[in-house]
Amino acid sequence: MLLFYQIALGFLFSSLVACTAWFLQWLTLSGMIAAILSGTLIITIGPWYSIFLIGFFFASSGAISLGKRHKQHAVEDRVNKGQRRDMVQVFANIFPSLIALVLYRLLQEDVYLLAFVAGIASCTADTWGSDLGVLSRRPPRHLLTEKKMAPGLSGGVSFLGTVASFAGSMAIVALYAASLWLSGRSLPLPQLMQLAALGFLGSLIDSFLGATIQVRYQCRVCGQLTEKRLHHYQATARVSGWPFVTNEGVNFLTTLLLVFIAFLQFR
Repeated sequence: MLLFYQIALGFLFSSLVACTAWFLQWLTLSGMIAAILSGTLIITIGPWYSIFLIGFFFASSGAISLGKRHKQHAVEDRVNKGQRRDMVQVFANIFPSLIALVLYRLLQEDVYLLAFVAGIASCTADTWGSDLGVLSRRPPRHLLTEKKMAPGLSGGVSFLGTVASFAGSMAIVALYAASLWLSGRSLPLPQLMQLAALGFLGSLIDSFLGATIQVRYQCRVCGQLTEKRLHHYQATARVSGWPFVTNEGVNFLTTLLLVFIAFLQFR
């Protein structure tokens, strides 16, 4: 009976938050459904504060997207993803973390909870770094070659984006530490710094994969580099990366790697 009430509460709370995000155009309809499903699962199986970690990730991402709308059109002309997250983007970011949370519920070992937190910190770091990095007055540099890149393309880094990435990771870890404190527990400082560093590492891994294996195309009309298969209503030409590794694929691989690294770090 208790499980039924947890599921019902999770569904109602997640529906309220997800519908609000859909109304504010932070999520597409499929993204809203994914958020409801994942939120219900998290509230049902996770600690009371786990939903706030996910909620903060989505809320902060949406708020940042609203703040950079004046540059969104120029960025969307190059990237394949819009400012509204769909189901694929939602699950690509958080699915590995959800698996860690399921394992925590089944095995009751803190290492899986820490892996869950590290995964969410990584997603937040990457999102803050990407979304705030495009606001930099200086163009980003390719992570490996240091050549200037167009804002928004995967694999580029900037000082503003790097600072934002670390701030995003720290925000999640600080929220986790505060939640533990409210629960009568404490997060040792070395563990706090490890979690923050892992979240920041996730943003670097994402940039590395984006610079190496993520597919990139070039417009046959204007010559612009893009992540889109079509540009100016013409099929683009692949110039680098693996054809099946999109931005969502990079996000999924990054979070999966980060969750696994966190498991090895804290076991």
